[in-house]
Parts: sequence; structure tokens; C-alpha cells
Amino acid sequence: MSSSFNIGLSGIRAANSDLSITGNNIANASTVGFKNSRAEFGDVYSNQLFGSALNRPGSGVGLQAAAQQFNQGSINETSNVLDMAISGDGFFVINQGGEQLYTRAGTFGLDNEGYIISNTGAKLQGFDVDETGKPNGILGDLQIDASLQQPQQTSSVDSSVNLDANEPVLERIGKKFSTDGNSVAVTQVGISNPTRTQADGASTAFPGAGFDFSTDNVTFDITLANADSGNNGTVSINLNSATGLPNNVNNYNDVRTLVNVINAQISSPDLPQTAIDVQAVAVNDGGGNFHIEFRALRDGDPSQVTIDNGNGNVGQLGLTLPLTDNSGTPAVNNGYPAQSIDVTGPDGSTITYQSTQGATAAATSAELNALAGVTAKASTEAKITATNFNNPNGNMVLELNGVALNADDLEGLATQINNLSDTTLSGISAEMDAGDLVIKSSIGHDLKFALTAGDDETSIQVIGNEDAPEQILEIDSAGGLAIATATNAAGNSIVVGGNIDIQLEDGYSVDNLNPPALGLFQPFNANSFEEVVLNPFDPNDPDSYNHTTAVKVFDSLGNAHTMNQYFIKQDYDPAVAGSSPNHWKMVVTIDGKDVGDPDTSLAAPDNQLATRAEFDLHFKENGDFNSALSDDVLISNWTPLDAQGQELGTLKPLPVLEGGVAPVPKPSTTSNFTIDMGESSQFGDKFTVKSVDQDGFATGRLTGVTISDEGIIFAQFSNQESEALGQVAMANFTNNQGLQPQGNTMWAESFDSGVPSIASPKSGGLGSIKASALEDSNVDLSTELVDLIIAQRNYQANAKTIETANQTTQTIINLR
Repeated sequence: MSSSFNIGLSGIRAANSDLSITGNNIANASTVGFKNSRAEFGDVYSNQLFGSALNRPGSGVGLQAAAQQFNQGSINETSNVLDMAISGDGFFVINQGGEQLYTRAGTFGLDNEGYIISNTGAKLQGFDVDETGKPNGILGDLQIDASLQQPQQTSSVDSSVNLDANEPVLERIGKKFSTDGNSVAVTQVGISNPTRTQADGASTAFPGAGFDFSTDNVTFDITLANADSGNNGTVSINLNSATGLPNNVNNYNDVRTLVNVINAQISSPDLPQTAIDVQAVAVNDGGGNFHIEFRALRDGDPSQVTIDNGNGNVGQLGLTLPLTDNSGTPAVNNGYPAQSIDVTGPDGSTITYQSTQGATAAATSAELNALAGVTAKASTEAKITATNFNNPNGNMVLELNGVALNADDLEGLATQINNLSDTTLSGISAEMDAGDLVIKSSIGHDLKFALTAGDDETSIQVIGNEDAPEQILEIDSAGGLAIATATNAAGNSIVVGGNIDIQLEDGYSVDNLNPPALGLFQPFNANSFEEVVLNPFDPNDPDSYNHTTAVKVFDSLGNAHTMNQYFIKQDYDPAVAGSSPNHWKMVVTIDGKDVGDPDTSLAAPDNQLATRAEFDLHFKENGDFNSALSDDVLISNWTPLDAQGQELGTLKPLPVLEGGVAPVPKPSTTSNFTIDMGESSQFGDKFTVKSVDQDGFATGRLTGVTISDEGIIFAQFSNQESEALGQVAMANFTNNQGLQPQGNTMWAESFDSGVPSIASPKSGGLGSIKASALEDSNVDLSTELVDLIIAQRNYQANAKTIETANQTTQTIINLR
């Protein structure tokens, strides 16, 4: 009977185990990543060493296994970016206190060091990535670095554009020449202020009795000759009572009244005489005495005034003939004579232009600009040399275009001039050059120098045209007077005139090839004219280029800069080497500055300046890019600057002649970068930027994280960049049911499970990762409730077996 009890007892135990397993399943119906278990039973039979058990009853039931079921649970989305669910086979690999465990529960977060951890603090395992973002296969703790992302300098730009094949060639070709006559910029010496022609009377008092013309008439002729005005001639003067002077001699001893009468006859002479540009002047000799002078009306007119003593009694006027005649002297000027040139237009019409004698280059340039097809620009340059600058006591006063300057040295003069460039010395600037002072007028005004104060030996040397003799102004203090004189020349001032650069539009020419040899214009020949681009590239002139586009590039400190690309269609000329039917120029600037390599053939400091970064782009007949003819684009002379034009302290450029090469090595040690135009085209369609990309970026702040279905963790930064931080690892086993449960929905490897196969998601039969989602428990409550009822009934039935066995046993005991 004991066997019946044992059989019933085993059934109760089995039913209780079933109840426990089913209850555990129900209890974990909401546990993320939980896998339900199933009670698996087996019948029990006794075995004998000898004999057969074929006719023996069984010994009950035993629990063989609480087998976990690893079928897929449902996946629900969440708002946590680090929540992860596995769709398909596999387990997350975690490290709990140095022990490697496995789970399907993807409730992950971050600890204070940025490691991805589970709710129990176990660290999620994954693969690190190399600099290209490719996983390296080395398993370790996954960490999200929340610090700033270091900037990356631009080392390459991929630019793909379509250039419109129907665009016209904008370039216009004309001719240019410069005034190169023998008078240009020659240091001219003369007086600062012009003098006037005059004939002086004797410096004696008039007779005390005054003038009485009633008894003695006074007649004489005044003659003006060689006057530039052309008003040359002779006027007869007749002083008698008919002139309107009363006979009361006591009232007419005033010379000033007398000269008024003379001047009235000069301005209105008796016909057929004509007026001349002469006037009589009453000059005070001091002490109230006057004498008469006859003066030409125009300053600087090199004329002569003479008096012909008509009736021989001009002595009454205090005039002793012949009078002292001082011919007028003009002020010093640039020495440019009047010249003419003929400008012929495309229609064959010719305009003759004549310059004005002594006109400044600025004035002549303005007149030339008024001619059709002519553009002129004037400038003036003069040098004061350091070797002949003598200011022994520091009291020199130098006048420049009438403005007094009184610095002790040339550097001081430069400062004074530049401080006045916007006022009294408008458009005039100064700079030091190898110790000399170079003074320039940007619009071509004459530069006039005069010494007005200083000591003996005070002097300056002025050079204009280097091929002409220089001149020296110095102070001569003889007699106590400061008189400025020029060595080897009479005068106290030096003037340097300007030169003019002239451009002729296409179709215009200068035809009179032999103007006077001396002057502003030189004798012309075929070599006098040079072809010139009339509308050279100018980023501020949209008419000088066909297309433009811009892209941000970054320096080594992460500062953003604007790179502009300008595309200029070129004319096709088979006679020109390098020309092709589909030829474009590309000009590159950064922040509006040139970035081409310096021209080492220039003299210092020009050989250190950036040049225009210009590259040839050629296209095939089908519009595709012709890489064989096109230039490789390497920007190798970019020094990043701030908004004020100051260097930012970034990596410096490496010009080609100093070793700059393409492609730019990484990590870069220079500011160089390349531009790949290989995917560009030239089709008969509007200009289009098909794609543009560059590999630089600014400093970034972490703004978010995304996880791909392959488990790649991407960090997103405020600089619009994303970076792969690592890849989630997954494990799989030959026998998942052989895993050893560790609680908290974690399992450990066992002998029955086999060795884990660890790889990346979506490889080797592993499932994929669903980010911002969790895998629910795979418990089916309806099934579990049914199983619960069945287990309860089994329990009751086995209890009934024991009860029945008990009653039977009691009956036997009660037998007497």
C-alpha cells in the first residue's frame, strides 16, 4: 500500500511544481525580457537487476525540467533612446561585477561615467569603432562620451556642379598704355609763386607843386609785348587839360588820382588802338611819397612793358627812361607741354584730344575719361631720400602742396602726411621704403615741395622719374634771410607731375603714332600697346564671372569660414596653348581673401603675398569632366583670419614649392585642403550645385543618440555632425534552454548551453536591434490560467489517490 501513497505523493509534488512554474510565469507577465518556463514531467518505474518489470505498476511521476521557452515576446516602443529590444535570436551581453551574463531585457541607461548599464548596474558590452566608424571586433564596455566633440579641420571638399554650356564668354580684351614721355615725373624746379611783368618809375617824390598839364602836356606810349593772353599792342596816353584835370595845381598832386586817369585811357584808348593788359599803379615809397609802376595784368606772363617818351616830358611824372623792366615769371609746374592724340572708334570716327600745358595728370585723366572708349587713371609718386635729408636742428618747415610740415625726421613727415590724407592733403599718402620717404597722390595731383624755414645746411633731395636728374632744395641763410634755392637751378620749389595709365575699349585705337618726342605722351610704336582684360575678375563685380557658389570650411580650431568658388567661361583660341572649346576658370577665395601660392619671382615683400587661386577646368564634348586636362585643385596658402584680419593661431599653410601635396595627409599638420571637381559637368542647362560636402566641422556639444538596427550607436552633436561611438554586441548559444538563470532576467553560460557565439546584430543568424523599444515578457496569461486550472485538478486528483489508499489501508487494519 505504501507504493500507492508514494505514487499519489509524487503526483502532488509534480502538480505543486506545475503550480509554482505557472505562478512564476504569471507573476512575470510584465517583466521586460522575461521568458516563460514549462513544467516537463516523466513517469517513474522501479527497475530490478533480475526479473522483468513488464507487469509491475509504475512508481509515480517526476519533474524532469522547468524548461524556459525563448520564443519572441512582443516589442513595444518607448521614449527612452537607450531602450533596446532584440527582434529575432540572440542575447545582450552584459558584465555584472566581472561576470559575463546574458539578457533579453533592454532597459538600459547611463551611469555617471557615461557607461551604458542595465537596471542592476551591469555594463552593456559591445565593440569599439575605429576613426572611420567601423567596429573593430574587440569586446568591451560601451560608453557614451558627453564631452565636447573636438573640431576637425577641412582637408577635402567634394564639389559637384553643372556649368551652363550656353553661358557667354564675359571677358573683354582691349589695349592699355601709359604716359611715358620725357617730361613725366621729372623734378621741375622754379619759384613757388609767379611774378608779374612790371616797369618801375623812379623812387622819388613828385614835384611839390603837383601836376599842371594846362601848360605842359605829357604824352607817351605804353607797349605790351609777348603776352600769353594775346592782348599785345601800344596805347598812347595824353595828359593835358582836356583830360578833365582842372588847372588848380594845388588840388592835383595825388598820384593815385593820376593813375586812375592813365588807366582810363589804357582801357579805352583812342581808335584804332585797342586795350592792352596793363595798368598803372601808385606805389607808396614810405613816408607818404608815391611813384608810378606799370604792371601786366596776369601773373607769370613772360611779357615786356615799355614806355616811349612821346614829347619828352614824362619826367613830370617822375619817370626816368628807360624804366626798369622785370619780365613776369610763371610759378614752377610739372613741365608738361600741350599735346594732342587721335582716338579712333570702331566706326572709324576720330576724336582729337589735346592736353593743356602744365595741366596735372589728374585733370588730363579726367578729360580722357570723358572720351568714348577711353578709361584713364592717374597717379603721382615722388621720393625724398634719406641720404640727403638734412635737418640739423630739427626746425625744418617743408611745404607740401602749400601745407606746412615740421617733423624732425622722415618717419615723422610720413605720419603728418597720412594724418592729413582726408583733409588738407586729400588723396596724398606717405610710406617708408628702405629708409626713404615715398609720397603718392592716388588721383595724380602734382606734388609741390618747398622749404620755408630751417637753418644753414637744411636740405632735402626729391626724386620723381628715376631716369631724370634729382634736385635738392636747401636753405641759404646769407643775410639773415631763409631763402630756399635748388641746386643747379634757379627757384625755391620743386614740382613732380603724375603719370596716366590708359585703357582702350575693344575696337578703339590711338592712330597718331608720332606725337612730339618731349612731353606727356611718348612716341608710339607697336610695343607701346599691351592687350589687357578690360573686365578682370572681381568678386564684387557679378559681370566678371558666370557662376558662383559658397560652402563652409573649418580651420584647425573649428572656426567656420566661407569658401567661394567663382566660375568664368573662357574663350576658345586654337592658337593659345591650354585652350579648349569647353574651358572654364575657377577662382577660389576664403572670407573674400586670395589664397593662391606667393609669386616667388617678385621682389620682397610682394613675393610673400597671396595670389589669386585660379584653376583650369576642362570638359569633354559630351559634357563630362575632363580630368586629364583639368588642374588638380589644392588650396595651399590659406592663413585663417578673424573678422578684424588678425591671424587666429591655427595651423599654417604649406605652399607647393615648400612641400604641399595632394591629397592632404591625415591627420593634417597644415591648413591645406583639396577640392574634388571630378563629378562636375557642363551641359546646356542652368547652373546647379549637384552636391557639395567637406570633411571638417566645428566643436560639437552632444545633443542626442541614435542606435541603428545593426546596433551602431551614433552620437549627434550641435555642429550637425554624427559620430559612431560603438556597436552593441549580441550572443547566441547552441542550446538556449541550457542557460543557467541568474535572476533579474539574466542567464549565465553553462555546460548544457554551450559556448556563446558573440557577433554584431544581423549577422550569423542573430536578430536586429530595435531602438527606443522593449521586448515584453512572452507569457500568455490565458494559457497560463488554463494551465493553472489543470495543475489544480491534478493536485486534487493525486490527493484523492492518497485518500483512497488511506481508506483501503484503514479497512485492512479494521479486519478482526
